[in-house]
Amino acid sequence: MKKLISLSFAAILLAGLSACGSDSSATPSDAPSTTAAAAQDERAVPDVVGMTYDKAYNALVGEDFFAKLVDENGDEWITGNPWADVTVKSTDPAAGTMSDASYVNVTLTVTQDEYAKQTETAK
Repeated sequence: MKKLISLSFAAILLAGLSACGSDSSATPSDAPSTTAAAAQDERAVPDVVGMTYDKAYNALVGEDFFAKLVDENGDEWITGNPWADVTVKSTDPAAGTMSDASYVNVTLTVTQDEYAKQTETAK
């Protein structure tokens, strides 16, 4: 009887330990999981046209959007920090559009080159 109990205990322990093992095919990565990457619910893009960029940014973030600065050609804004200096000319998608996108393209009233010249002149 002791031998049967010992074998049963050993089998349960072995089964438990094997269940705790790691799956070699599961490797960590920088990619979000499928549940984390699931589409967000659609929500309306807020009207930020005419606001300074800092206020527009905060309004977009408040609605779970990220602001992506682009120039009039659609190229990503890569120079300068137009935080409170300039206003928003337009957004894509437009205000009121229902969207499940993460980013809203924000076009300012000045181009990157104009902004760079303004800030250089101000120095």
